[in-house]
Amino acid sequence: MRIVTIMLILSFVPYFGHSQNTISGKIVDELGLPVYLATVEINDTEDIAYTDFEGFFSLKSEKGFHWKIEIKSKGYNTESFFVLSGGSTGDIILEYNAEMRKLLEGQ
Repeated sequence: MRIVTIMLILSFVPYFGHSQNTISGKIVDELGLPVYLATVEINDTEDIAYTDFEGFFSLKSEKGFHWKIEIKSKGYNTESFFVLSGGSTGDIILEYNAEMRKLLEGQ
């Protein structure tokens, strides 16, 4: 019975050693309103996440940390950030692009 238990435990070791790195945060605009469906992606990878209705995202990757992420959304300037370790990025503020500013000013 002990051998079976030890073999069962050892069979799960590769799953625990194969971790994913995760960051999470919230994307808001200059007024503090959440940005829906902004893309958050790690440069030079296919890892991508989208913000939800409240602007929250969670991005997972097998790539080790020191990521450069890009955040894009229509009507906003693209932002780039370096992520040195996992956890929460807090609120990330996207600035309106020139086209959106004209619309907001009514011109």
